[in-house]
Amino acid sequence: MKSLIFLLLAVAFCCQSTATFAQVDTTYYNVYVYIKVAPDQTDDYLKLIKANKKIIAGKIKAGKMDSWSTMKVLSPSGASCEYNYISRLSYKGNVQLAGYFEEDFWSGDWKSLLTPAEIALVNKRYDIRTIVKTEVWSTIESAMSSDMSDANISVCNYFAHPEGKTQADHVKMEKDIWMPVHAARVKDGKMKAWLLMGLEFPFGSSMPYQEITVDVYKDMKQMFAPFFEDYMAKAHPGKSIPDLIKATNEATKLIKGEVRMRIDRLN
Repeated sequence: MKSLIFLLLAVAFCCQSTATFAQVDTTYYNVYVYIKVAPDQTDDYLKLIKANKKIIAGKIKAGKMDSWSTMKVLSPSGASCEYNYISRLSYKGNVQLAGYFEEDFWSGDWKSLLTPAEIALVNKRYDIRTIVKTEVWSTIESAMSSDMSDANISVCNYFAHPEGKTQADHVKMEKDIWMPVHAARVKDGKMKAWLLMGLEFPFGSSMPYQEITVDVYKDMKQMFAPFFEDYMAKAHPGKSIPDLIKATNEATKLIKGEVRMRIDRLN
């Protein structure tokens, strides 16, 4: 009888523990909204950002979002570019992300937060900017500075899987080769952050890329500062740098790179 009671208690504890752990979700999601703004609409778009910021602040306060920023794409640039601004909406966990999909951004009494001039801007938002596409990325690994308030420049590298390789191969390579390099740079104050993210939505074999790394800097001067030889040697003493580069190229394929400048944020 005692054995039976002990067994039942053990099962109950395991079930309770499983339920508790199932509720803990620390996945961090970034929704990238790629936006095209015509040159003659730039001033109105920047004003529209300020109006949207008030609405987003309310969502963050209500626990529906974690952070937000808007970035201008510095490179590539020109009339032929697909988009020239990116809005980043960040969510902690599946519940917040589900809210992004299920709730209309303009739901609620948002007009009470804005001035009449801002409401007029919002009402003509389709004339001011075009949403080109939206992607959802989840954070896989990161090395972050404790203070990101002055993180203004991001270098975003989009990667695809070479034939026969998977996300697991790419992640292992990044963790083994490049994460130690960038973590050392962050620790020494040479960069603000490094992130590796995986594409969640949209998905499928037609997508041209599957992962992204983001190198974050204080300014362009910090971005241009040389680091390669010193930090490769520091992170991988005694190892052959050509061999590390070969292993990198075997695990993943760089599709494109972008340089972005942050123009506003809420953390």
